[in-house]
Amino acid sequence: MSKQGRNRTMSICLSEIPKERILKHENGKMYLNLSTYDYDETDKYDNDFSVSLPLTKEEVEIKKGGGTVNRVFLGNGRIWEDKNKMQPASQSELDDLPF
Repeated sequence: MSKQGRNRTMSICLSEIPKERILKHENGKMYLNLSTYDYDETDKYDNDFSVSLPLTKEEVEIKKGGGTVNRVFLGNGRIWEDKNKMQPASQSELDDLPF
């Protein structure tokens, strides 16, 4: 049986993105690495997770050394369960089809 996925929708604040964190690939396209954190319980706006920038190597070292690092928070998101819950038919169910 194949695994059923869950859709995530999110909203991020573009004005909070530091320009130096935008990466340009050799193909000319621009990328931004993101991190998400799943909440144990939804927040007051019914969000399931937060979206932020991952820590830089320098920030990881500061944190390892006991320092405090504030993440760049960009937004929140929701996880949407598949309401259909459709699964592939079994071979015996397929054999019972009239065609």
